[in-house]
Amino acid sequence: MTLCTPEADRAVELYSAGLEFTVASRRRWSADPWRGLWGLEEGDDPWVTDLIKEGARGGGIRIVEAPELPIVEGGRLPDVCGPYAWDFYVRDMERAITRIEALGWQFRSEPQRYRLFGQEFEVVECMLEAPQGLLHAFVEYIPDRHRCVLGSDPRAEVSEVIALVVVVPAVAPPLRAMVEGLGADVAMDETFTGPEVERLLNLPSGSSFRMTLMRGPSRRSARFELLESLVGQQAVAGPHPHVIAPMPVADVKSAVTRLADQGMAVVRRATEDGEVGVVDVAPGVSLLLTPGGDGGLT
Repeated sequence: MTLCTPEADRAVELYSAGLEFTVASRRRWSADPWRGLWGLEEGDDPWVTDLIKEGARGGGIRIVEAPELPIVEGGRLPDVCGPYAWDFYVRDMERAITRIEALGWQFRSEPQRYRLFGQEFEVVECMLEAPQGLLHAFVEYIPDRHRCVLGSDPRAEVSEVIALVVVVPAVAPPLRAMVEGLGADVAMDETFTGPEVERLLNLPSGSSFRMTLMRGPSRRSARFELLESLVGQQAVAGPHPHVIAPMPVADVKSAVTRLADQGMAVVRRATEDGEVGVVDVAPGVSLLLTPGGDGGLT
């Protein structure tokens, strides 16, 4: 996952010291074509920091320093379109919260336990007010249900990124594009409601929203989730974080054609690694279609 932020050093500290990612590299990237692909204004070569989870298949984090972007405050409700949350599994919720709060970050609520909608089991979850107005959902790891690096590395405390949640005015159009255009497999399509969900997200009493969860044909742990805005078509457009989600596809050209058939505008650009495509699914969130896979976040 790529996050463009004017507070890059603070974000890197959270993910390395708080979520225990390893800093794999920090370097300047060529401004062309990447600033354009990332949706940034023309400018100098940006500083880019890559953070990984050793042993994980994907789910890393790329922080792009973008001083020209405004700082997005926390406390956002799911009535603003755009990137809303990244999800992580944690082995010990109390220990993770203590470590991250010691770095000066805050959680929206105490951990909440509730029966996962459409499932027969309960989850324990809490929300971190994260960089650039994002939320980070921390879900307590269940060994026989959750696929992530925690299952193979007993020393790991926090998983790789396992989901991107995007708020949209209506789920149907982007859902159709993801299924028909990119072959997404819908694993869950439920209405979230109840007092635990309200406390978790600090929602008004009586709130409910539709959440759709998708995976790719390889059924990896990475997910793409659409959250229908609390106010539907009246959803506002900002302020929002600036996130780019990589999505490997078997063939960029054919993926672009299928998405165009679904009414999605895709920009194709050449890079040193081959042709890529960029499609905007909501304000502030783009999918970066790259060659070399049967599906990524979908």
